[in-house]
Amino acid sequence: MSVVVLFGSIIVAVFTIALLSGRRFGPLALALSAGSMLAEIWADWLTVIVSGLGFEIPGLPYGVVSTMIILLGPLFLLLFGGPRYYSKFQRILSAVLIALLTAALLVIPLGRYMTLDGEALNFYKILVEWWQYVVTVGLVAGLVDLFLLHSARAPKEKKR
Repeated sequence: MSVVVLFGSIIVAVFTIALLSGRRFGPLALALSAGSMLAEIWADWLTVIVSGLGFEIPGLPYGVVSTMIILLGPLFLLLFGGPRYYSKFQRILSAVLIALLTAALLVIPLGRYMTLDGEALNFYKILVEWWQYVVTVGLVAGLVDLFLLHSARAPKEKKR
């Protein structure tokens, strides 16, 4: 399995689960941020543990596996519990934004393991140039959403 295929698969999985769960963007964005920081600090340590246990996914270096576990762990924990959106538009928007933020946060860690050339290399260079801006806007939007979470009221249930 190529790292590029893994990258795309993760983005599609995050989008799908976020859409189906309907979770709010703010907590998910901050969970991704926490996962990114934890991956920077602990990925090398977990790589030694994962390689020692023999936990191997064919075609993927141990560094990729350990980075994915740490970076995406907090996100997936919050995808299965927490505040949610009620309108379809908000759910779709949240899923798109969390997929974009996930992609931006994966660019640098997965880039260490990718070998690219031609058009793919040019596209990757564009992603590397823009990832900081996407992450900044995503985290600010997450904080705003988290702030609005405390002032938002759940819609009243309709009487049948």
